[in-house]
Amino acid sequence: MRTLCSFVGLALVSSAIACSGSAAEEAEDSGEFGEVASSELRSRSLLIPSGGSKAFTFSVANAGPVALTVDCAAPANPDALGNVFSVDAPALHLPANEGPKAAYFAWSGDVEAGTHTVTLNSVQGGGRCAVKVGRRASGACTAHKTSRSPNMNHTHFAVGQDTSSDWEPFPASGNHWGAWATWNKAYSTPVKRAFALHNMEHGGSVLSYKCASPTESPDCQAAEQKLKDLVSSTNLTRYLITPDPDQPEMFAVRTWRMAHTSSCFDRDAAAAFLDANMRRGREDIDADPPLPFDPTTTEVPCQNLMAAPDSCF
Repeated sequence: MRTLCSFVGLALVSSAIACSGSAAEEAEDSGEFGEVASSELRSRSLLIPSGGSKAFTFSVANAGPVALTVDCAAPANPDALGNVFSVDAPALHLPANEGPKAAYFAWSGDVEAGTHTVTLNSVQGGGRCAVKVGRRASGACTAHKTSRSPNMNHTHFAVGQDTSSDWEPFPASGNHWGAWATWNKAYSTPVKRAFALHNMEHGGSVLSYKCASPTESPDCQAAEQKLKDLVSSTNLTRYLITPDPDQPEMFAVRTWRMAHTSSCFDRDAAAAFLDANMRRGREDIDADPPLPFDPTTTEVPCQNLMAAPDSCF
């Protein structure tokens, strides 16, 4: 059984201290963060028992933005699932039993003054997770969410077939069409999600905004420009920018199995997400055959990419 000595970053007063007792584990598993008053994240190592749940609490003296992360080490093998959990947290204004999340979840937003409880419910696996909570400085954008999808399906279907039966509401993985949209382009109409998933599977980043087109309104045009500016300020080499009127928040950045969504644009948070997650698809292949059709529609000259892919590129 792991003890306090097992976790890097916990300072020991003396190397002679023994850490094999249950008291150390008990202290380790305390979910009481107390009052959170600064942007320095407080950290706890909490055990989510397999098939069970683990709750932690924190309090704030004044209403305002808070940031928290739950990081259960992801498996080294990208095709392994690892610890999967859901989140119950009324204070975070999330849907009941939000999830499932695979090994990682981060949230930032406003909470009311008082004590708040967050419950992590084991869906599969269970295990130790590093949980961190802290205040965020008030600013133009404090509301965003990042999570890893547990959906590891990646079967290729013919273009036009329905692949959405295994999708999460806003998918970053799952079964999809066996072709991708042309890279390094800003589209004026929504790229079909079944195409975009293939882009992600091949190491691409999909940047989207909640509009039907950039010309829908001045706000939509500004949203597209913010994503273009984000691309120009990073070293992205494989991306697409697309409107998506059905996504949950105004802005989203997705890579294979990872999604970062926000109701406002936080350039630094989006750039940090890209830096950590870009080019991490299942098949990081540089080949870029252009599609001979428009990926915003399903009207394609080749009706079965699985049967004859070479003739479709």
